[in-house]
Parts: sequence; structure tokens; C-alpha cells
Amino acid sequence: MKTRRSIAAALVLLTACTWSSSETSGPARVPGTPLGFRDVAGEVGLDFRHGAYRWDLTPDVGAMLGGGLCWLDMDDDGWMDLFVVNSYSRGDAPRWEREGGKPRSALFHNEGGTFVDVSSGSGADIELRGNGCVAADLDLDGRTDLYVTGSDRAVLLWNRGGGRFVEGTEAAGVEAFGWHAGAAVGDVDGDGWPDLFVAGYADLNAPNPSATQGFPSTYGGVRDLLFLSDGPSGDGRVTFHEVGVEAGLEAVAFEYGLGAALADLDRDGDLDLYVANDTKPNRLYDNVPWPGGATADPAGLGFRFEELAGKAGAADPGAGMGVAVGDDTGDGLQDIFVANARDQGHAVYRGQRSELVNPSFLDVRDDLGVDLLGSTGWGVSWSDFDLDTDLDLMLVNGSIPVRDLGEDAEPVWFFENRAAQGETGYRDASELVDARSVVGRGAATADFDNDGDLDVAVNAIGGRLMLLENTGTDGTWLEVALTHVVPGTLVRAELPDGRVVRREVTVGESYLSTDDPRVALGLGGATIVRRLTVTWLDGRESTLRDVPAGEIVEVSP
Repeated sequence: MKTRRSIAAALVLLTACTWSSSETSGPARVPGTPLGFRDVAGEVGLDFRHGAYRWDLTPDVGAMLGGGLCWLDMDDDGWMDLFVVNSYSRGDAPRWEREGGKPRSALFHNEGGTFVDVSSGSGADIELRGNGCVAADLDLDGRTDLYVTGSDRAVLLWNRGGGRFVEGTEAAGVEAFGWHAGAAVGDVDGDGWPDLFVAGYADLNAPNPSATQGFPSTYGGVRDLLFLSDGPSGDGRVTFHEVGVEAGLEAVAFEYGLGAALADLDRDGDLDLYVANDTKPNRLYDNVPWPGGATADPAGLGFRFEELAGKAGAADPGAGMGVAVGDDTGDGLQDIFVANARDQGHAVYRGQRSELVNPSFLDVRDDLGVDLLGSTGWGVSWSDFDLDTDLDLMLVNGSIPVRDLGEDAEPVWFFENRAAQGETGYRDASELVDARSVVGRGAATADFDNDGDLDVAVNAIGGRLMLLENTGTDGTWLEVALTHVVPGTLVRAELPDGRVVRREVTVGESYLSTDDPRVALGLGGATIVRRLTVTWLDGRESTLRDVPAGEIVEVSP
């Protein structure tokens, strides 16, 4: 178990909050080590190979879209554990059975920076043609649960403690039959309980003979789902009910949703929704009060999602795969990155102030200073990898359709933000990634070794799991561990020289994956944070002064 020491003397309260500093830490960073990324999965015990196309290549699109992965601290010991989604092609199923059983998802326990496969007996090693996952405490019992999507069905895994997960999909009311992909968690109706969005993809039982484009337009779409939490029922179990249609999702037609993010895009105190659609324009749903309130709403929701991607300037028409949300420029406005397929060029939308529509975005993909063409992008992370206060980009690529695992492999891209150096845009620093090309899909970021910098796990079609360890940077850091991970919470760090670092909490981004729930702040050499403010989604604030760098700080509302 991790130990914590109280630093109450440094605490200034605007509302009731607690603060402690974790002494759980990994290996010390070596000063002067140049920034870089190296695949260390095999060295730290992450032995996992995705089950698709192990023997034969088939036109199985369910397997081609690959799997996500989720970082979570399943036992609250201060070290990030890893859940990895698995799949297989239908044509290989008979051989898998002869070889001992179909592929199962995997669960790895982090023991001080090395991993032990604890899948067997955990209840998390489900046999599923899986796609994505999201990790969140859905019943507010202090333990992180898992929701896993797939090409046939979805599964809810309740975390019962002691490394045990129990399937509870039907009882909780979160069944999702058919092909569903990305998922995101957040309290969209403001009742204090986490809700669940699940993106619908393609219905392979509904061919579209009039399609003028390739897959997935050759099939009908699957409806996006929004499960609102009802809180505990009479027996104490948390249940949900589905309200996607009533809330305004996909009012015109079912599209092909993949990546999704719930974030407070207009900073009005509620969660908005951005969905990356494959071959269809992306959707931005602004969370607005129902006219007249809940009593005027036939479903009693009290809110609705108003689709305004076109008006807001963020309706990218490409084949959207993964999504990342972050304050790229440090101006306090959220920005959006969308990974696109088929060499279409990835989309970058910068938040801007507008009197006409809020939120509002400007397409700046041509202004980043790097070439965003020439790859099929999937998992994406907008994080401060070099700890210099601004957000860098890590993008995982891999061709589709999958015809040859070698020829379809693509390199991981890394773009370094130059804002902290007083320059404009990014530079292509992909040479810093010392890893093989892969048919990449899911990617998720975490400080797996608790050394203060961020590392990236990558799930690849038919290949072995990668863990790209961040091998060095001179930057200083602070990590904020919220005792209640509430998406939409804003963390703001004021540095001694006047710089401000802002990060918003999200659960479920990238491509079908979930990042480390702790908020990582690069401090750019600063040794202290003069003022750290946590603004919870409901407007309450917790404020701390003179927080030393190099700590994992725990904050409660």
C-alpha cells in the first residue's frame, strides 16, 4: 500500500477539501537525459498479443478495427494497472478452439513499475470480439469499474475489490447489442452520478446496396446510446436507463461512431459531447438546459444535446477514428484533435471566442507546422510529454483494410509543441520514438512508473502490446490525483513566473481507450506551484498554495 504524508499547513480552503502527497514513486529521472520513447513492454512483464489474424488474413472488419486499452488503479495502491481488449477474426474461431480457447482480454497488475498478468480468475479475462473500453467508478464505491464494447455486444465489469471483477451488464441496464465502439463517462445531467455514452458503429446485418462509398457506408449505422445513471436501486445496486433519442443524439440518421469525448467545451459547468464518425461528419453536442426545465421535458431529463458541429466549425467530414481534447494554446479554451483514416489528413480545431455560437472552433490543421497527411491515425494523446508546460501530440497509426500485417504497419508519430520555447506550432520529432512500426489501434497514456513523465501503451492488430516509456526530460512536474475523478473538473496551476498550466479531466478519449486518471502537469523547470486550483464540475473550488514540484498530490472536494 502507498503511504501519504499530510501537508495541511500549505492548504488554503475555498471550500472543504483535503490534500495529501503520495510518497509512492518510481525510479528517479536522470538529469540531462534526452527526451525519447522506447518500447519496454517485454522488460516490464507486459506479455500480450492481439488475437486477430494470428494465422490467416480475412476480410473481417470486426477484427480489423482492433482494440483499445484502459489504465486504472484497480486496487488503489498508487500504481496504474492495465486492461487490454482482445479480439479475433471469426474465420479463426475453430482453430482457436482447437488450440485451447478463443482469445481473452487481459488484466495486468502494476507492482512498482513491473507488471504481473492477473487475468486468470479476475473475471476481467472475458471472451469477446472486443473493440474498446472505458474505466471509471460507475457506482461511486471507490473502485474503478470497466465497460467493454465489441462487435457483437458490450460487457460491464464491476470492480468488487481484491482483484476481482463481476459481470453485471443486464442487471445494470447497460446492454448494447450489435457493434459498439468508443465509450466515455461523465455526469451529463448534473445529478452527481456518472453517466455512460456508447458510440454505435456498423450493422453488418443491414447491407446498403445503394452506397457510393466503401465500408462502413455499405451497411447501415448503429444508434449511439446514452445511459443515464439512476443511482442505487432498492437492493443498493446502481442501475441505468437509456435516453439517447430523448436527449437528441443522432436525430437525423444513425452514423458510424468510433472515438468520443465528454468535456466541458464551453466552460459553462456541464459536459458536452464530441463524436468522431467514420465517413460521416463528426458531431458536437452542446449540453443545454431543456426549455422550461425538467417538468417541461416529456422524459424528465432537464437537459438536451443540441448538435452544432457545423455552426461551431468542427464538423470534420473525414473518416474519424480517435479524439483528443486539450488546451493546446494555454488560452483557457478547449481544442480538439481528430485522427482520420485513409490518408485524409488529421483535423485540428482550436477553440475561439465567438458571439455567434459557443463553443466555437477554428480549423488550424494547416497552421501546425507539421505534415498531417500520409497515415491512418487511431489512438491519439495530447499530453505534455517533455514537461515544458505545453501539450505535445502522440499519434498511433496503422493501415486499414488489413491485407498484410507487415506492409500495413505504420510508425508512431510524435509532434513536439514549441510554444514553451516561444515558437509557433509543432515540430515533427518522430525520430525520438524507438519502436517498431505496427498496425496500431488503441493508445492510452499513463505515468506507469511514477517518475513524473508520461508513457504510452499501444494495442496493435495481430501484434504484441507496446509500452513506450518516456526515457527522459529535464522538466519538472506535479501530478494531481483526485479522490473523486469527475470529468469536466479543471485543474489550474499558477507558476512563480506567471505562467498558467490548465488541464481538464476526461474519462474515455483517444481511440476506444482510457488514460491515467491522474492529472499530469509539466512545470517547465519550476520547483513550486504558487497556486493550484481544482474547479469541480459543480463549481466548487479547492485551492492550495506553494505546492512543491515532484509530488503526486491527492485532492478531495
